[in-house]
Amino acid sequence: MPKTAKITGQASVEYLVVCAALVAALLTPIDDNSDVMDLCIETLREWYTAFAYSKSLSVLPN
Repeated sequence: MPKTAKITGQASVEYLVVCAALVAALLTPIDDNSDVMDLCIETLREWYTAFAYSKSLSVLPN
């Protein structure tokens, strides 16, 4: 068997391992039933609220 035939699917396996590790890290509870995803969602919600408020303000005259 040629050398290249043995390593053909290696990148797919590495990609799956890295993705599984990232998902596990994001869903691991931090404290009181909150995880990193909950924190990210809450932060994005706060940022969007601030952005929408700032977009709703009228432009100041010169």
